[in-house]
Amino acid sequence: MAYTSGDLILDDHYNIFATGNAAGSATDSANVNNVWGVGTADRGYGQTTTLSAVSAGTTITATQWATMLSRITSMASHQGSSITAVSSPSAGNTISAFTALSTNITTIHTNRLVNSAFAATAATATAGSGTWATATVHTITVTFSSTDTARYFFNAGGEIRIDTAISGGTGDAKYNEWVDLANTLAGQVVFGSQGTTKTGGTGSPTVLATTLGYHDLTTSYQTVYQQYADSSPYTANYIRVQAKYAGATTNDGKGNVVTFEVRYQDDAADNTFDKAVYANDDIIDGTVTTTTTIAPPSTSYLADTWGTPSVSGTNSQS
Repeated sequence: MAYTSGDLILDDHYNIFATGNAAGSATDSANVNNVWGVGTADRGYGQTTTLSAVSAGTTITATQWATMLSRITSMASHQGSSITAVSSPSAGNTISAFTALSTNITTIHTNRLVNSAFAATAATATAGSGTWATATVHTITVTFSSTDTARYFFNAGGEIRIDTAISGGTGDAKYNEWVDLANTLAGQVVFGSQGTTKTGGTGSPTVLATTLGYHDLTTSYQTVYQQYADSSPYTANYIRVQAKYAGATTNDGKGNVVTFEVRYQDDAADNTFDKAVYANDDIIDGTVTTTTTIAPPSTSYLADTWGTPSVSGTNSQS
């Protein structure tokens, strides 16, 4: 029997909304538990207060309906999704079919990777100082406690943000152009569940992988961002961010470790003599800093099921 106004509401209807299956078993369809609970891959916030399936012939209580409606409202509020308000039923009253329920569940499922707010952020800086002529490479490792906590972080809208900076060096032409690229043009690279974006900065990247996020990672590096200097003769110099995953996978996640390689590559075709002797600007000095910011999802409507990942970084210069 269809779930429509005027029809008898069956336990099958409730189970389909709660779990995706009339028998009460979990499915990957648009249903409450698939987004609210463990889920798989890009579904699941990891909340433990999932809805229990009901047995055949069981009367669905007002409390059970109210709990379902509450879960949907919480997810919509977390996402910033617009849904049709449904009033919770009262005990002892006859419950009519909620005509907006199916549409509301579809909405929170469609918008499951959207996050309307963030919790407090934590930042870790990786720095390298000294002189270099070819490249400074920072390898940033973000480690979650498990694959599932990594999934929950990204599924609920968490982000990893990368900022670049160069300071304290000799103010020659090449150094100044590197400062312009790292501090002004680059802006902030933002890596999330669905893709990579850039905020701020005055330049245009040649690579910005807006459809390559956590769920698209492989065990080999993929470039998510690359931007070149904008002034001759240094336009061959670039900053590149690549990402990959590592660790055992569960529930179709991408491992519990996300690694970024942030490369400051100097390919400008100038001479290669030592600056101290020949007073040219081939050698770059100063401090190169990559700041990694963990921006977790808001916990206004969800419990923190992802925890705080650890962040470490290494520096190499050549």
